Amino acid sequence: MFKIKFKTMRFVLISYFTLIFQATLINSISIAAIKPEIILLLVIFFALYNGPSAGMFCGMVLGICVDVLSGGILGINSFIFGSAGFLCGILKERVYTVHLLTRILIPMISCIFYLGLYYIIAGTFYHLPFLADNFYIILGTIVYTTIFNIFFSLLLEKWVIVRTTSLL
Repeated sequence: MFKIKFKTMRFVLISYFTLIFQATLINSISIAAIKPEIILLLVIFFALYNGPSAGMFCGMVLGICVDVLSGGILGINSFIFGSAGFLCGILKERVYTVHLLTRILIPMISCIFYLGLYYIIAGTFYHLPFLADNFYIILGTIVYTTIFNIFFSLLLEKWVIVRTTSLL
């Protein structure tokens, strides 16, 4: 078991710039309309290091920000990111966060959860195409987000984590 010392203000600044990047410049790194879900990766990172309640709070705050920036219905992304943050936070004591397999599997499963829940909830408010029509975009988003997380989590660890101490 490890205790992590976070630089909270630095994480808030990174969250701010990530929100701006997700809302504006993400199209510049998209491949055939497939974009990584960077906000989800930020929520996963925070939840894995801080636990379920902090992960849920971070997910809800970032979700509200995404809802405000996207101009959609308030609360959809807040609920989904909050749920993802809570579920990933439960894994805090159960996974080794710096292992490559953790950096691949957790974002992949979280992205499946996020996109599935988004299509279920947003499909009731908007006229979204069927899942079968967007299957390649959904699959590409999952793969792109998972690959992007390997490098993104390394950057976040260098910028945000001050010190790791063993409690054993």
